[in-house]
Amino acid sequence: MINGNLEVFLDTGWFTESTLFYNGYTYWFEGFYTPETKRYTFFIYKWISKLKDDMYTYRYILNNDVLGFEEIYRIEGNDWESLKIQFLQAPLFDGKSFWQVEKELIQVDDGGNISINTKEDFFNQ
Repeated sequence: MINGNLEVFLDTGWFTESTLFYNGYTYWFEGFYTPETKRYTFFIYKWISKLKDDMYTYRYILNNDVLGFEEIYRIEGNDWESLKIQFLQAPLFDGKSFWQVEKELIQVDDGGNISINTKEDFFNQ
């Protein structure tokens, strides 16, 4: 993992609003516990982005304020450990698992939005 500590990420970062960049996309992770159901939920949002200075990412928004993210993964379970195992094995990164791309993942600070007309304009600036 670039810009991050793998041990810290695997300990708590994978479910506490971490942001990773891989191959032109930002992946935003979050998990939560629901006391009423005694269930844990983990999900990942993904959006097209651009890496800047190996530390920040920018996502584009259209002039009508459409962000263009999608939820690509959601799982629920009775404990964090089983969810973590499922996440680490899931083919989330261009059909590859976390372990297959771990050395290429960049931990970033999600820099923010850029208002722009088209995706092509975003990548050509």
